[in-house]
Amino acid sequence: MSAQIAVADIARAFVHARRAGTGLTEYPGALPQSLDDAYRIQEHAIGLFDAPILGWKVGRIPDPLVGTYGNNRLAGPIFAGSVVDTAPGDVPEMPVFGDGFAAAEAEYLLRIGHLPESFDRAWTNDEVAGFVDEVRVGIEVASSPFVGINTHGPAVTISDFGNNNGLVVGAQVLRNEDFLSWPVALTIDGAVAGEGLARNMLDGPFGAVRFLFELAATRRLPLAAGQWISTGAVTGVHEVRPGALVEARFGDTMRVQCRIVGGRRD
Repeated sequence: MSAQIAVADIARAFVHARRAGTGLTEYPGALPQSLDDAYRIQEHAIGLFDAPILGWKVGRIPDPLVGTYGNNRLAGPIFAGSVVDTAPGDVPEMPVFGDGFAAAEAEYLLRIGHLPESFDRAWTNDEVAGFVDEVRVGIEVASSPFVGINTHGPAVTISDFGNNNGLVVGAQVLRNEDFLSWPVALTIDGAVAGEGLARNMLDGPFGAVRFLFELAATRRLPLAAGQWISTGAVTGVHEVRPGALVEARFGDTMRVQCRIVGGRRD
């Protein structure tokens, strides 16, 4: 019973802070020690937040912690109202928790076209690719009311929606293009914050889809057709503050921008 009360209390505190747009200087309870504890908090918070889920962020668990937690990726929901579909030249304002943690990440976004009848089987990256109907470039806005969200390990990150607070959806990528080898860069106010290649991220963007399918086989993960999967930070996680202009560059021509602002999203 005490574990159930702790899960509910932690979930309630995060949802309240997100709704109010306020920060948390301390974690609102005992730190979750396992991924199972963390996903239980997340599942409870999803119910309390009571908003449609338009996507899922997938993040990387650092190599030194993989043995401890038993996986190399983590996931969190992306809610309606925080997904912005852009045209070239658009610079949407993306809110973050000014008194919490905020970062921007250049990511490839894969859309679920349809779902298998069952997730309960072994999956390969090639197999899950058949369930993806669109690839886009984009920016994940990672933000949490808890200022220490990224300093206490992946279980804490998972417990607050995987540290997601928004998604900027950019231009479409053709599936026959070798986008895994495109140079990717993220700039903040014109200065390069990080560079990388998608093929160097674990087993790539489609590996993030495979991970979600595997997670859905063991947890109450409400995957649905039409949801976006933000597949991981190609250039790393780069902290931002309100006022920053963020640009993600993919290959020679594709660009996505956003302006970071403080306050909550209504």
